[in-house]
Amino acid sequence: MTQAQHDDHAGANPEAGGAEMEIDIISLEQDDDWPDLAAELRAVFDLVDPVPPEVEAVAYGALAWRELEADLAELVADTADAETQLADVRRSGDLPRLVTFEAPGVVVEVEVADTGRTRSLLGQLVPIGPATVEVQTPDDATSVEADELGRFALEDVSAGPVRLNFTLSEGERRIVTSWTTV
Repeated sequence: MTQAQHDDHAGANPEAGGAEMEIDIISLEQDDDWPDLAAELRAVFDLVDPVPPEVEAVAYGALAWRELEADLAELVADTADAETQLADVRRSGDLPRLVTFEAPGVVVEVEVADTGRTRSLLGQLVPIGPATVEVQTPDDATSVEADELGRFALEDVSAGPVRLNFTLSEGERRIVTSWTTV
């Protein structure tokens, strides 16, 4: 940075009562210490505002379970969103949570029951038909078969982030839901 460029960045600070303040601009092209500075800033942010473990787990899980050849089924309805509005009417946990995912030509409906430290998932594919259903967590995966009516049940699913991976019609089509917390 030339002295003229530096002088353009220095000036009066109106919030500091008009006192002149000099601003140092670091040129990354000339400063070989910028990786160290970045590491120090990362350490400060880790102390001041750490990434929640659940967010980190979902991020790692998303990278670990990339399914580029599968159709994404987006979350379109979740009664957990409505439960906050109904909190005065009924206690949370009295009824199972219902979530709905949609992909082109496919709807996945799932009932999520809180069983303490784990969850029970009962679901159905529409249109109906057999499929292999895999529930994925950041750390594990478990598979079951959906029957000829597209119904499936998964027990002892760890509470936390999950997504469902469906293989339809003997491998002809794959559907993967977006990650959601159960």
